[in-house]
Amino acid sequence: MLLVTLVAINTAAMIVFEKMTLSDGLWMSLTTITTVGYGDYSPGTTIGRITTVLSLYTFAISVLTLLISEIVEWRFLINDRKRRGSWVWKNMRNHIQIINSPNEDTERYLKRLIKEISDTQALKDSPVKLLSRKYPDGLPQSLTDLKLLHRTGAAEDTGILETISLDQADYIVLLARDPYDTVSDSVTFDVLTQIKAMNTNAQIVAEAVVDHNYSRFIEAGANVVIRPIRAYPELVVRAMVNPGTEKIIEDLLREDGDSLYRKDIEFSGKTWLELVSQALISGVGTPIAYTQNGDIHMQPKADQVCDGDGLIVLSRQHDIGNVGRLEQALSGES
Repeated sequence: MLLVTLVAINTAAMIVFEKMTLSDGLWMSLTTITTVGYGDYSPGTTIGRITTVLSLYTFAISVLTLLISEIVEWRFLINDRKRRGSWVWKNMRNHIQIINSPNEDTERYLKRLIKEISDTQALKDSPVKLLSRKYPDGLPQSLTDLKLLHRTGAAEDTGILETISLDQADYIVLLARDPYDTVSDSVTFDVLTQIKAMNTNAQIVAEAVVDHNYSRFIEAGANVVIRPIRAYPELVVRAMVNPGTEKIIEDLLREDGDSLYRKDIEFSGKTWLELVSQALISGVGTPIAYTQNGDIHMQPKADQVCDGDGLIVLSRQHDIGNVGRLEQALSGES
């Protein structure tokens, strides 16, 4: 306002004392304070020159320099706050919010997780933001290069969740800090309770260290609950875009659930449709691949003719004994 006032005073002086038009007087004032100085207009009277020296040379140029300096310093401050994670990202919409980070091997895990998100068609255009106390001095360059946004803080701290626009997020991922420490579940439950009060419509994926907390987390507002498997961050992404598939993957790791088995059985000249149909009828399980001389062929087309020496099927352990019935069916025996 001070700068505008000084320019207005000098412009008025040029109109009164130098008989310039409004546009010419304003043009002369602006070219003077910006030190461009084209010289096409200049004051000729003594009073006009004194006014220009006092209003523009003495004050306006200094004020403009100070203003530019403040703007530059403000930009540096903003960038530094963003780097350190103290910047509050307002009006963030349709983003993926990751809350907490693993205590061990954090950078490698987050790199794989963010890379998997960016490679997933349904998520590749979504901004990804991390709330973590892990990086108070800024994210590593490898994570910055992946365009990961950052907010420093602990999720259980009062009020911190209100600064990360959870009500506008598409997905919220709650990671366990320690996959073996049950205290991580206490933190997750507390955060879920806070999120539920915010009435967000986001798809919430939460990690649970203890199996019996699955139902508690669902009641607290989580849409999907998975085990924290640090070797496979891809499991988190699958749970985000295809809820339910994570249960199948986890079930494969349990001895009492459905598992993948290789059944050594030779066949030739059979289409994949015939192999799948006969396996299901025989009660062996659901084939998902066949093997041939050590090579694995996953889910071929239904009409593809297959020659192989084994089937990889999804089945329960007690169905293994039915492989004899499958051999008979494929050989044409009744």
